[in-house]
Amino acid sequence: MLIFEVENPEPVDTGKLMALVQFLSGRAEDTGSKKQISTKAFIELAQSIGVNVTADISGPNSIAELIAREPLNKILQPIDPTTPDIIKYAGNDESGQDQMDPADSEQVVAANAKSAMKGFGK
Repeated sequence: MLIFEVENPEPVDTGKLMALVQFLSGRAEDTGSKKQISTKAFIELAQSIGVNVTADISGPNSIAELIAREPLNKILQPIDPTTPDIIKYAGNDESGQDQMDPADSEQVVAANAKSAMKGFGK
């Protein structure tokens, strides 16, 4: 690895992360599970699709920093310092039901679909 790569990590493809989040949300809904995932599992899944995400506390590619920025902050809750090993969806209550406003979810899905379609033309 070159020093340049360490100092200037490649930007994270948030479109791919959003697609992953939407997929995981759908799977949780299909199975009636709580809408949450372990931080470790999420990072492994993101890395498996080519998204350079780390578990670091801070930094441009840290999962905590990415969740705090748009568009992920509209879907995922900030990582709770008391339970940093769990990533929860916004509006996730204790019953596991997502409380996201339907209008917001439609906008997010439309934006993700448009972003994903850009990748198919390559």
